[in-house]
Amino acid sequence: MENHIYLLFLLFLFQYYFLSISAASSNEIDQQALLAFKNLVTSSSHVLADNWTMNTSFCSWFSVTCSPKRQRVVALELPNMQLQGTISSSLANLSFLSVLNLENNSFHDGIPFGLGHFPLLRVIDVRNNQLQGSIPTSLFQHQRVPKISLAFNKLVGNATKLINFSLAGNRIRGNLPKEIGNLSQLAFLSLYDNQSTGSISTPLFTISSLVTVSLALNRLSGSLLLNERNIVSNLEFLSVSNNQISCCIPSNICQLRELQVLSISLNNITGEIPRNIGCLSNLEEFYIGDTPIKETIPTSIGNIFTLQYVDCTRNSLEGPIPPELGKLSNLRITVNFNNLSGTVPATTDLHLPNLKLLLLGENQLEGETPLFITNASKIEEVGLENNFLKGTIPTNLGNLRELRGLFLTSYNPLNGILPNSIGNLSSTTEALNLADAHISGFIPASTGNISGLITRVFKNNNLMGNIPSGIGKLKQLQGLSPSNNKLQRHISEAVCHLSNLVKLFLQVNELSGEIPECIDNLSMLLDLSLGSNKFSSKIPLSLWKMSGLLYFDVSRNSIEGEVTPDIGELKAILELNLSSNNLSGVIPSRLGELLHLQYLDLSNNSFSGQIPFSFSNLISIEYWDLSLYDLSGTIPKSLEKLSYLKSINVSYNVLDGEIPSGGVFVNSTLQSFVGNKGLCGMHILEVLPCPITKSGQQSKSKKLVLKIVIPVVTSSSMIFLLVSIWIMKRKKIAKSEDVEKVPEINTYPLISYHEIQ
Repeated sequence: MENHIYLLFLLFLFQYYFLSISAASSNEIDQQALLAFKNLVTSSSHVLADNWTMNTSFCSWFSVTCSPKRQRVVALELPNMQLQGTISSSLANLSFLSVLNLENNSFHDGIPFGLGHFPLLRVIDVRNNQLQGSIPTSLFQHQRVPKISLAFNKLVGNATKLINFSLAGNRIRGNLPKEIGNLSQLAFLSLYDNQSTGSISTPLFTISSLVTVSLALNRLSGSLLLNERNIVSNLEFLSVSNNQISCCIPSNICQLRELQVLSISLNNITGEIPRNIGCLSNLEEFYIGDTPIKETIPTSIGNIFTLQYVDCTRNSLEGPIPPELGKLSNLRITVNFNNLSGTVPATTDLHLPNLKLLLLGENQLEGETPLFITNASKIEEVGLENNFLKGTIPTNLGNLRELRGLFLTSYNPLNGILPNSIGNLSSTTEALNLADAHISGFIPASTGNISGLITRVFKNNNLMGNIPSGIGKLKQLQGLSPSNNKLQRHISEAVCHLSNLVKLFLQVNELSGEIPECIDNLSMLLDLSLGSNKFSSKIPLSLWKMSGLLYFDVSRNSIEGEVTPDIGELKAILELNLSSNNLSGVIPSRLGELLHLQYLDLSNNSFSGQIPFSFSNLISIEYWDLSLYDLSGTIPKSLEKLSYLKSINVSYNVLDGEIPSGGVFVNSTLQSFVGNKGLCGMHILEVLPCPITKSGQQSKSKKLVLKIVIPVVTSSSMIFLLVSIWIMKRKKIAKSEDVEKVPEINTYPLISYHEIQ
């Protein structure tokens, strides 16, 4: 008996020793796997380098979770840590790992093959990294994994294996597999923004657990549902937009009774919206825009009381707007760019207090402008542009305190005035577009109270008076366009307070006086159009300091004075139109510094002098008009090298000389040069040729001088020089011979008188 007890005790000690060694060995494996992972990872915060050290147990390391009993790693969660590096294959040794979350980092290279071998794995989330290469097939061996998210990387693979994962934003190719219907636990499928092809498999709609399907932005084709057999589905979200799906919307879509969101826009779907669409009693959002679907809007849509958003933009819908839509108390409806006709149903005011969006623009609607929209106190955007509506602007428009945008432009002859109540619109209003609406009267000063306004377009109306000074309070305003009206007086300096203004269109009015000197305060301004007004005086020097200006038009005014060299500061300018004014002096040569200039019109002024040679530096110029003033001299031949220049007009000046024959001049006609009596050119048939006789004889005589006269003169001079030298030498020789011929004179000794005696 004692022997048996002894043996059992030894067996117990042996098992305990074995389990202790095994546990210690397993713990060491987990620790080494984590350290190997750390060695391949860097971060600006050094979080792993500072925390994952041998001084503490790996179970206490940052973002590491261990099981309480066995002290084995069950979760590694490092999302949004700005980590860089590669994912170590050593993680495959974490055999108890259940959750691996490395999303929103900068891991690169591939996904280790062994990650799919975790028997207890439930979550793999590596989305929003820079992973690339093929998706390991080992990831598809365990259908018990409820979440595998590889979205927004650069992975490639075959879609036949990607059946229960989020793989949005990758490069997945291939057909959707029919076997997808075997995944009885599948709840979420996202292949958004990939390259999947083929048709949508019918078994996809037979998975009772499936709630969400997102297949948008692929290359799927075929029909939406392949056959008419019964569908067992609890699908709530279906998005197949932006594909190549064709045919029509099948009537058996009613079997998707739990559907809340249906998005099939941007496809090739034809036919009509099913008449029984009202069977989708839980539908909240319906997107069918940008498809060639036609016929009328079904009245049964009015039975979907849950419906909150309908988008039928750019279809071929026709017929009237169903009055039944008025029953949908929370509706946002967009049916722009269709062929809808008839009137806007007046019955829609039954539940309008909750209406938030009404976009009916670009149709053929007629009748009175719906005054009941002012009852929609929660409406955010109204678009009735480009219809055939008439009537007046509601006087209580200011009641729409949540309005963000109002669009009533073109073909809607409202024939009214802007009510003062428009100033009651709240700071949420960002856009007012009332162009081409036959509005008259004055611009209400109260419009300056709409502090959140970004765009205000009142062009092509009959507005008069001045621009109200209160406009200076619209600090968020980026676009101001009251062009083509009858506005008078000067531009208020309040305009200079619009520090965010990008576009200012005041052309075709009756504005006068000076352009404000403070115009350069508009540092964000890109487009300034002041043409067809009555501005006088000079262009303020401050305007030339607006180095960011892209477009400037002050044509058809009475601007006078000279254009100063400071115009060369408009470094970004693309189009410059100073035509039809009283500008004088010479054209500044600094215009040649505007290297981005594409359009230049200085015509019909009083400029004099010559065409600056610096114009040959306008390397981007496409259109150029210097007609109708007193330019003289010749056309610089260097303009031939302006490769983008398509049109040039220098007519009605006093230019002379030969028209260049290259570049833009090759295809130019008489109209570009007419009115310059001194111009000539052989290559333009309508222009008189340069006189060949005189110029030819002159050139020949010059050549004759060069070839004959000059050599003769030169040789004659050489002969004369040689003869002169010869004569001089002969004279010297003659003199020396005369000296030799002088008779020798004998000399005698002198004798004194005493010696003679």
